[in-house]
Amino acid sequence: MINQLLLFFLVASLTISCTNDEDRAWNQALFKNSDLAIDSFMIKYPNSKYTSEASDFKEKLAWASVLETNTVYSYKKYLADYPSGKFKDLVPQQLNSILSNNINLDELTKSTFIGKINYGSYETQILTFKFANILKDSSGIRFLAKINTSEIRKDIEGRIDPDNFLIMFMEDPKDKSMLNITDGRAYMKENKIILESTNINQYWHLVKYNE
Repeated sequence: MINQLLLFFLVASLTISCTNDEDRAWNQALFKNSDLAIDSFMIKYPNSKYTSEASDFKEKLAWASVLETNTVYSYKKYLADYPSGKFKDLVPQQLNSILSNNINLDELTKSTFIGKINYGSYETQILTFKFANILKDSSGIRFLAKINTSEIRKDIEGRIDPDNFLIMFMEDPKDKSMLNITDGRAYMKENKIILESTNINQYWHLVKYNE
């Protein structure tokens, strides 16, 4: 709250002292505190004197969002978007802080999930996702997942690493209805089990459905 007030008074004082439209537009973009506002400013002023500051501000917004999300995918995506980013050295310790050991395995494998798979150009809605036929062996946990999407119904084999709850899917490449779903990880957030991609080339997200 204090930081928001400081930002408000800073922007207000700068706006009063502005002498041209570009300065006023920049301070208005800062005040809105969003990617969209910064992008809109840069479209209007592509050769702006604030170009470097705009880039820094967008990275700070991205990092704040990553910290709030706090998943493996979000940190990997940050590194991909900002390979020389100001916060890249903080990523390893943040990744190490992500724990899944508060997940109850029985609850995980007996729960029903809903969500989506984002392929970039389109999304597939996951209407139901449920683990089935759970088998434990020396290398971890084997499963058969039953998936009902907005387009198809199918079963996918896979494994769960019980040490860090990594989820690995093994689809048959000869299957014409392949989802090409990448590996992911299970987390516990706000008392809900969440399954999420750990591969930045494909984003998918599933959350436990409260039946």
